[in-house]
Amino acid sequence: MKRNGAEVTEHVNFIKVGDVIKIQAGMSVPVDGIVILGSGVASLEAAVTGESDEMKKDSLEGCKARQEEKD
Repeated sequence: MKRNGAEVTEHVNFIKVGDVIKIQAGMSVPVDGIVILGSGVASLEAAVTGESDEMKKDSLEGCKARQEEKD
């Protein structure tokens, strides 16, 4: 993860607001966040929302592009 511009290794329980983290397949990350760069990112949010379907994630630019297409 990057914290204050430096790359550090930290347990997911100690993630703080403003940290930039790298996620890998199978990781359990107990946070809300923004995808900066990624491909094929999805999450299971059943523990939070009760929804059992996988939720696909995209970057802000990708989400805005899809919204513009929809509009």
